[in-house]
Amino acid sequence: MGELVMNGILERAAVAWLALLVSSSTLAVAPAWDESKVIREATGGQLKAPKGKYFDKTCNQTLDYEATVVDLNGDGQPEVFTQVEGTCLGGMAGVFLNLYVKNSAGRWQPQFGFPGMYETLKTGNKGYPDILIGGPGFCHPVWRWNGSQYALYKQVAEQKGGCSGR
Repeated sequence: MGELVMNGILERAAVAWLALLVSSSTLAVAPAWDESKVIREATGGQLKAPKGKYFDKTCNQTLDYEATVVDLNGDGQPEVFTQVEGTCLGGMAGVFLNLYVKNSAGRWQPQFGFPGMYETLKTGNKGYPDILIGGPGFCHPVWRWNGSQYALYKQVAEQKGGCSGR
């Protein structure tokens, strides 16, 4: 009976140790950003949290938005995707997209600023992934990092023949 109890205690201790090891290694790898602070800094205070509303002077209305803090190139420094909902800024796509990346001087630089939805791709350049911009139509642009900013790289078709001439 004593041996069974001892084995159970050792088993539970091993499971607890393994859980601690996994959680501590996860914590060491995961960036510890204050997302709201990063979003405020990147957007010059226009957006203040991962989700919310803000008043847009151009549209003269309150718009919903989502902001996502990511590390696109694995350097431990954040980048911020923002998506503002509505047709006033987002046109037929219904979403106005931006990506904020710090330049070499440490200043946040917007990368897109147009309607569309993003998808990060497995392909890329100089440590950053290529980004497909989706929206209405059959032909969608892929943007590639050129070392200092994202630039139009190519067009891809949803179906064969969708980007004729490209």
